[in-house]
Amino acid sequence: MATSKKSGTSSSKSKSSSKKSNSSAIAALKSGKSIVRRLADPPVSYNFMVAFAPTGVSGSAMKGMAMMSSLAFDAAFTQISGLGAELEYDTVKSGGFNNQVYHLPKGVKRSGLTLKRGLASIASPLLRWCFQTLEEPKFLTPKTMIVMLLNKNPYLPPVMVWTLYNVIPVKWEIDELDAKKSDIVIESIEVVFSKMEVI
Repeated sequence: MATSKKSGTSSSKSKSSSKKSNSSAIAALKSGKSIVRRLADPPVSYNFMVAFAPTGVSGSAMKGMAMMSSLAFDAAFTQISGLGAELEYDTVKSGGFNNQVYHLPKGVKRSGLTLKRGLASIASPLLRWCFQTLEEPKFLTPKTMIVMLLNKNPYLPPVMVWTLYNVIPVKWEIDELDAKKSDIVIESIEVVFSKMEVI
């Protein structure tokens, strides 16, 4: 009889331990699914930051100088458009095959980047740089611009970072002035660049 009690106790213990292991495995799977779900969430477009740095500074030093030289009020933009690149190519038909073509790459085409924000005062260093370049294009002072798409969690690193080299302004304009409206005056700054790195 004693032997049967011991065997019954051991079997109940094994059942309880298996239940615990199963429950822990299910919990781990659920947590894993939640982590995958969180990682799969696409980033939001409103959470971004722009910084400028002098040309010729590279690496972490460049990013540090960019953060220090870009004042929050002077590098705050409401909209950025034009980030991207396009490969130009020639289409050549294959001799003897009417249903086959080849695409020969020519070069990379980069469109201008447009930055929009509320009209800044004349004391804005960015605005003064634009006016100086547009009025005296012979004395160009290119800059390095960093665009960061930030994470929802401020403690996590940026989702993506674009570093644009040899940036110069080519166009500045403001929205139309209309006495019938009370909208904020928006200024648009269009810049071009020679090279882009994505991290």
